[in-house]
Amino acid sequence: MSEADAIDADMQSFWNGVGGNTWVARQAHTDITLRPVADALLAHAAPRPGESVLDVGCGCGASTLDFARVVGPSGSVLALDISGPMLAEARSRERKVGVSNVEWRQADAATAPLRDYNLLTSMFGLMFFGNPVAAFTHLRQFARIGARMSFVAWRSLAENPWIGVPMEAVAPHLPARPTGKPNAPGMFAFADPGYVEAVLTAAGWSPPKLEALDCALDIAAGRGIDEAVTQSTQIGAVYSWLRNEPDETRSAAVESIHKALMPYVDGNGVRLPAAMWLVSSTPSCGSSAARRRDNLVWRGD
Repeated sequence: MSEADAIDADMQSFWNGVGGNTWVARQAHTDITLRPVADALLAHAAPRPGESVLDVGCGCGASTLDFARVVGPSGSVLALDISGPMLAEARSRERKVGVSNVEWRQADAATAPLRDYNLLTSMFGLMFFGNPVAAFTHLRQFARIGARMSFVAWRSLAENPWIGVPMEAVAPHLPARPTGKPNAPGMFAFADPGYVEAVLTAAGWSPPKLEALDCALDIAAGRGIDEAVTQSTQIGAVYSWLRNEPDETRSAAVESIHKALMPYVDGNGVRLPAAMWLVSSTPSCGSSAARRRDNLVWRGD
């Protein structure tokens, strides 16, 4: 098995097991925390009524439903994720809000047959491909003439205290962790603008435009410091670090996180800085391409 295949297999296992189930349990909280980001992505992508949207890594569907409402009944959204538990939650949400123009599909966007789209979007779902150039090349093949891509990805860990502060608080209670490989698939894979451009242009996309998005995220979701601590220990890196540790280690870590977050308390909120890229691109006019079917779709050689 290649390294890329091993990475993809690990992702499949995590998101269809403990990872996916944990995120479903915490998703209502996470949606509140990330609402400023979802609103920024929707404005940046600017979907239009009647368009066909491809949403990669849709998770539990909060952002997907935003796009579905805008494109309306004459438009459609194909929402992809590898996580069965999260897609089940997304379908449940769709029924509750009365939206009916989304197709939820459990599939790997890097290889799955797709349908033609006007807009490719993702809220933190494009940084995990084992082979990102191959994945973006595959995605480009289904882009209609005039299609565009708009997605959001995290900048560096150092620029994101909302996750860095809890991680630093926990670190003294655990063995030293190995230094991660730069640009490795994962949460911060697209922190480096140069790497993002290299991946996309190699995959036949035009040089991307990266716009900095900075905001304060309320990791308490308006529910106070204790809920912020719970959220910090239930999803993300801190959860992965602590979930197999003994109770005494976990208790000490929770106490340290509580202390570290106190300076960020704002009433019932706990607001910490967050830093992202809003990335836009289009299929490259300079890439070797042939039109197929009704001349609506780029297909790279």
